[in-house]
Amino acid sequence: MESRVSSFPPRLIARYLCTEFLRFFTLCLLLFLVLSLLVDFFDRFHTFVKHQAPPGAVVRYFLFKLPLYVWQAVPASALAGSLLSLGILSRHKELLALKACGVGPWQIAVPLLCAAGVLSVAGWTWNEKVVPYAYQTSRTIHAVDIKKKPQTRFFRTQGFWYHGANGFYHIDHFDSRYNVLSGLTVYRLGADFQIRSVVRVARATWNDGRWRYEGIKENELQASANPASGSASVLLSETPEDFSLATQKAEELSSDALRAYIENLQQKGLDTTEYQVDLRLKTAVPFAAFVMTLIGAALAVPGSRQLALPAAVGAALVVGFGYWVLLAFTVALGHGGVLHPTVSAWLANGTAGAIGMYFLLGID
Repeated sequence: MESRVSSFPPRLIARYLCTEFLRFFTLCLLLFLVLSLLVDFFDRFHTFVKHQAPPGAVVRYFLFKLPLYVWQAVPASALAGSLLSLGILSRHKELLALKACGVGPWQIAVPLLCAAGVLSVAGWTWNEKVVPYAYQTSRTIHAVDIKKKPQTRFFRTQGFWYHGANGFYHIDHFDSRYNVLSGLTVYRLGADFQIRSVVRVARATWNDGRWRYEGIKENELQASANPASGSASVLLSETPEDFSLATQKAEELSSDALRAYIENLQQKGLDTTEYQVDLRLKTAVPFAAFVMTLIGAALAVPGSRQLALPAAVGAALVVGFGYWVLLAFTVALGHGGVLHPTVSAWLANGTAGAIGMYFLLGID
């Protein structure tokens, strides 16, 4: 019974602390969402004007991209919400009054951590159920309704089809980071719209404004005066931008779909290191809300290592910014194969959590 009393505050106090935390969390989340929308809008404003995008398409684009912003903003909002809620309560001497009534620092921090745990689970569910469809739809709106590109792509975990200028293409995988097509099959049509030949290309790389092909094999189905060797340079008339919508991004896939996509790429002998890291990030990033709340509570709860409110805000900004920098760095190392995918995705959480525990364990 003693341990239960020393670990959890009275229900009324726990409800009050959670309410204050969630109130500031919601306000911070709305603020971050507005900032994200503004930054993205002005970043793409030139594209909207250049293609004379309809206002309705622009609104729908941001509406469907909003779920991704929510998922990305939850950890930062949790940090700011825990810091501001406890910081203001401390400034008004409310936390000091609670401590005088026998409510310990851990009892103050635990309700916030429980709420953050719920937010982490909710963030994971949101990313699994809502973000994939919404983000894929936003990309389609951007390409088809805003940039006026024809909707000729069909998404499949087994690859995708594309109706191009020189026939129908089937592509196993397109890496938009390096502009590389893997497993390209071109079904070339004759004047009568019958398949004249099937050209298989192991790898096509965009370099110096043209495609470079490796491992070309052509099977002639109809007599032709144009051999493959003389037409390889114009095998594809499209640029990498034409295939950009067909890129399978991790944000468009749930964990199960991404896992199946990875298995399919592995069966084709393609490198899946980057997707392995992205798969672990789908759990690590939502859990960052718990880690950020831990840091905010550790810096704001009165104790032997408590910082003044301005110093706590500054420290939280430094730690929060450092977290995202470290996460970006470890993810880059993971994508490059230097770190194991699990280590790459979770190292930032482990480091930030250790910092939060250091401060919280030092509280009197």
